[in-house]
Amino acid sequence: MIITNQELQGKDIGDKTSRKVLVAEDKLMLVEFQFAKGSIGVPHSHSEHEQIGYVVKGSFEITVGSETKIAKQGDSYYAAKNVLHGVVSLEDDSVLIDVFTPIRKDFFTPDEIRTV
Repeated sequence: MIITNQELQGKDIGDKTSRKVLVAEDKLMLVEFQFAKGSIGVPHSHSEHEQIGYVVKGSFEITVGSETKIAKQGDSYYAAKNVLHGVVSLEDDSVLIDVFTPIRKDFFTPDEIRTV
């Protein structure tokens, strides 16, 4: 399966942030988040999901557990199950790509997901 980004619509999730589910199957999903400067990915944890993030564009203050760092284009992070994590966008038009396993069923709507 090949999906072009232009086929998909983003979803406004508040605080000047949008989410676009790029692709998913039963155990793995890829999601693009776009942030305006100052937008906050509120600290949270997942009881069943692991998450890997990659900074595509811009910069973020990222906290994972007790560690906080500034992450720029090309940097990445890992948040294990039950580990508190969150981000603050430091620039306009900042973009994160996150991989989740298993999939985040709460992200699914018919117009934003393609599955194999």
